[in-house]
Amino acid sequence: MPLRRLLARTAAAVAAAFLLTTANAAAAPVGGPSARPLPYFASLKRDTTNVRIGPGSGYPIRWIYQRASMPVEVLYRYGNWRRIRDKAGDGGWVHASMLSPRRAAVVQARNGKDVIMRAEPAADARAMAILKPDVLVIPQACRNDWCLVTVQGRRLRGHVPQARLWGVYPDEVF
Repeated sequence: MPLRRLLARTAAAVAAAFLLTTANAAAAPVGGPSARPLPYFASLKRDTTNVRIGPGSGYPIRWIYQRASMPVEVLYRYGNWRRIRDKAGDGGWVHASMLSPRRAAVVQARNGKDVIMRAEPAADARAMAILKPDVLVIPQACRNDWCLVTVQGRRLRGHVPQARLWGVYPDEVF
C-alpha cells in the first residue's frame, strides 16, 4: 500500500509540473478582460530580479537580472507569474510584482554600428548624440518608424530609428 501511495503522489506531482511548465497564451489572463493582450513589453522594477525555470517560487532560479528598468517581453501568464524573454532571447518566469508597465528599450547594434540620436525624426536631421549598443532609453512616443526617447540617467532627448530599439515592436505607434 505505501508503494501505491508513493506512485500516485509521484504521478500527481509529475502531472502538475507538466501543466505548470507548459502554460501558454491560452492560460486565463490575470485581470480579466482588461488585461493587456500578449505579447507585450514591460520593464524590470528592481535591481535584482530572479528568473525561474517555472511559474512558482518553488522552481529553481535560472539566473538573476542585476539591473532595474531593463526591457523584457511578456509572452505568457500563469496566475501571478509571467514568462518573459530578454533581448538575447533567453526566457524564464518572474513574479508579476517584479515587472513595471513603464516602457524601456535598449539600443541595438547593426553591423557593429552605433545609433545616431537626431533632433527631429529624419535621417538628415541634426545629430545630437551617438548611442552605443545596449544603452538604456525610455521611449516617449513612436510613429512613422522613429521613436522619441530619453536616455536614462542623462539629460538627453531625441529621435532614433524604431528598428534600432529592442523594447518596441516594429510599426508600433504610441
